[in-house]
Amino acid sequence: MATQQRSDGADASSASSVNGRAIAAILISIAALMFVFSNVGPATLRFLFLQFTMPAWGWFLAVLIAGVVIGSLFPWFRPRKK
Repeated sequence: MATQQRSDGADASSASSVNGRAIAAILISIAALMFVFSNVGPATLRFLFLQFTMPAWGWFLAVLIAGVVIGSLFPWFRPRKK
């Protein structure tokens, strides 16, 4: 099966997979943000002898940001560039 070449040299199948990944990332981000901002009640975090209280969306947003940072620091599942 032959792939179509684009004018910039990349084949059409890689362009569609990148667009598919971008769409999936956008949809997951929207769903995560909807979840975060629908939880507006206060939540308490207890760690050892410390106690913090803030809106639940703040905790969810902090965990989401931490996940993005950790995912960018440890790119184990990204394909290696040749």
